[in-house]
Amino acid sequence: MTVNRLIQIFTVLAAMVVAFLLVSKTEPETPPPPFDMLAYLDAQVATQEDGKDVRCWSSLCKLQMFLTGAPIDDQAIGVRIESHMGLIESIWEQAGVEHPYEPMISEATVAEILDRRFPYYRGEKGIRFDMGGALVPIDIITDAMLDYSDTVEPWRLLQSWASYHTDLNGRLSLKPQFNQQALHVLHEFLLNYDLAIMKYARRIAEGNKASRIDASAMSEAFDLESKLR
Repeated sequence: MTVNRLIQIFTVLAAMVVAFLLVSKTEPETPPPPFDMLAYLDAQVATQEDGKDVRCWSSLCKLQMFLTGAPIDDQAIGVRIESHMGLIESIWEQAGVEHPYEPMISEATVAEILDRRFPYYRGEKGIRFDMGGALVPIDIITDAMLDYSDTVEPWRLLQSWASYHTDLNGRLSLKPQFNQQALHVLHEFLLNYDLAIMKYARRIAEGNKASRIDASAMSEAFDLESKLR
């Protein structure tokens, strides 16, 4: 074997040793942090508020009154918020019962539950909710949905619900969490169903010969869905 050949072999071996040492010293990739549902909701609320949100609470109430067609009492607003908290909670509980092995609740699971519990028809002019087989369904036109999408209310409802499931240090203790896509499915649902439930409460108030949506009418509107679970 010639000297040049030996030099070539040693050069290749040295390169292999150096490459091995470099690879062995390379630190393993840091895995991405786990998805934090509450942090994501906080970010969505902040983004919406920095953008096109109807910021003022009185402006939001005026917009809800305009889109619903009737004034809403303060007590009715409280019933509405608390009822939405219970509604979201029931969806989360149902997802856990029906899909106990999902590490995170998926958008497919949420969509299937919503389609089953809240039948609706999406047409060219908007969405029609069945409202539990009401004689006259509730229609939400596209323009109303667009107007209401300027508010942060659907994200705030989800954020408020998630905040109920935090420990003393403010960390989310909820397991399983909704994944990111599932949260967007819930956001779109709340955007539309919130309008539908307020319009349905207005219908109940009119049937009671009331000029305003009171707590009783709002509670009855939500009670219809709870009886159908």
